[in-house]
Amino acid sequence: MDELERVRGRSGALVTVDRYDNLIRSGRVSRGKAWLGGMLDVKPILTLDESGRVVPLDRVRGRDNLVPRVLSILERRLTPRPQRVRFGIAHADAPDVAERLRTALVAAFQPLDCMVSLATGVLGTHVGPGAWAVFYQVEDDAEAAGQPA
Repeated sequence: MDELERVRGRSGALVTVDRYDNLIRSGRVSRGKAWLGGMLDVKPILTLDESGRVVPLDRVRGRDNLVPRVLSILERRLTPRPQRVRFGIAHADAPDVAERLRTALVAAFQPLDCMVSLATGVLGTHVGPGAWAVFYQVEDDAEAAGQPA
């Protein structure tokens, strides 16, 4: 349990959707909020809370503002800058955004890994086309901290 708590405290996810259709069908967003979000071109940024539930974290207007905002959130979450971090990017038919995000993450953080993958069918069903997520895990150096590896 201690190891799971340690890893959970050093990991995270940021998820965004392009359209609200699938969130309405899954019951995650009301029709009224989806209509308003669509009219204002608001894109949500979601994360996982301590219990693993998907919760809203932030929102931006316009698709072009998502990557810069997500990078800004990651900068805050990963300060002080970790020596060793891994990233994973999953997307639902958004390869251009995923590659742009991968390039920015590699330039900013020099991660150990930065994998890009299609989202699974189950995830894609809930978030819909154009959605993407970035996952991170800080790899601490146990020996440097005086702990056995």
